Amino acid sequence: MQEFLNSQNFTIYFLILIALKFSIETYLKIRNLASIKENSSEIPDRFKNVVTKEEYTKSINYNSDRLKFSIVTSLFSVGVLLMFTLGGLLNSLTEIVIGVTSSNVIGAVLLGLLLIIISEIIELPIAIYSTFVIEERHGFNKTTRKTFVTDIFKSLLVSGVLTSVLYATVIYILDNLGDLWWLYAFAAVFALQAIIFFLYPVLIMPLFNKFEPLDNEEFKKPIEKLLEKVKFQSKGLFVMDASLRSTHGNAFFTGFGKNKRIVFFDTLLKTINPDEMEAILGHELGHYKLGHVRKMLISSLVFGFAGFYLLSEILKSDNFFISHGLDSLTVYSKFLLFYLVIGSYTFFTKPFTASLSRKREFAADDFSFQFTDGEHMISGLLKLSKDNASNLTPDPLYSSYYYSHPPIAERVSSIEKKLALRDA
Repeated sequence: MQEFLNSQNFTIYFLILIALKFSIETYLKIRNLASIKENSSEIPDRFKNVVTKEEYTKSINYNSDRLKFSIVTSLFSVGVLLMFTLGGLLNSLTEIVIGVTSSNVIGAVLLGLLLIIISEIIELPIAIYSTFVIEERHGFNKTTRKTFVTDIFKSLLVSGVLTSVLYATVIYILDNLGDLWWLYAFAAVFALQAIIFFLYPVLIMPLFNKFEPLDNEEFKKPIEKLLEKVKFQSKGLFVMDASLRSTHGNAFFTGFGKNKRIVFFDTLLKTINPDEMEAILGHELGHYKLGHVRKMLISSLVFGFAGFYLLSEILKSDNFFISHGLDSLTVYSKFLLFYLVIGSYTFFTKPFTASLSRKREFAADDFSFQFTDGEHMISGLLKLSKDNASNLTPDPLYSSYYYSHPPIAERVSSIEKKLALRDA
């Protein structure tokens, strides 16, 4: 492998892949914009009794604005990546850190913090425009300027602490544990991620939102009955003050083991009724009971293992890093550059992971259908799509590349077919 890595012009590969990724994704976004425009004159038949003309127009305008802005931000992201790599910014930051410390561990922490802070500053205008222009224009934003600024500093604090621990651990292992460092680093990172995931619901999430026990008996009783029916134990049912920032609705699981929690956005409780909530929760429970969470964990382990092995080989080749604009070759600068550029080399896997995710979503819908009323699942999904101004007519190619969930029309159609078979 070393002979191959040392003989290749990775600058050309990198530029070609970046251009290819941007071109493919921009083409798909333009297709999706065309699909929205093509279907804008009339509400699709399946949604005529669900959304009003005004609501449909809002959905069209909202999704069009987001897609156009996404094209701009994607181009901006390409520029930022090139600035950090071939533009020499990462190299310049590395030289600054080298002047401060000779320790690889401390250097990794300092360089990591610099990257986080500079990235936050660079991306700030995008976050401001997305929140206070696009989301505001379409009636979704509830974030105040104070909350927005506070969130930035809290996010910087959390990401700074977590990445510092992660980088320091990996670089210490790399420096001290010989040729098999990558195996020990992989195990250490997995252990750290497991600890973070376990503590996330009780230590990190409360920094951003308030979580109150679900005390609405109208919702609580059918949910507890469903949990008992499917034999699912959790730490509790909680309501999150999502309305502090947005009117979008959602529900999710967080944590694992004894720290499993079921969380509902307070906005969701205002949108759907208890029967619909039960059906939607049945879907989320399906992911757990069907082993989707476990399978995702296993796949992340496999990719993590492969990623660390690949990193261990690439670290032996100065050519790879020099080709990406890094001349100040320290252990930590090479480590961070690898994670800056690796996404450009693996973007083609996105459609495959999205396809697998959509299959699991259909399976979770099927699980919910076994324990709850499919009619309530349909009405709940339709309400959510309406209130979130979801794109009701996505381009098939676009959705196959980007969507981790099937388009709402496909999910509803699948459930309706099951209802027809059940009633036949």
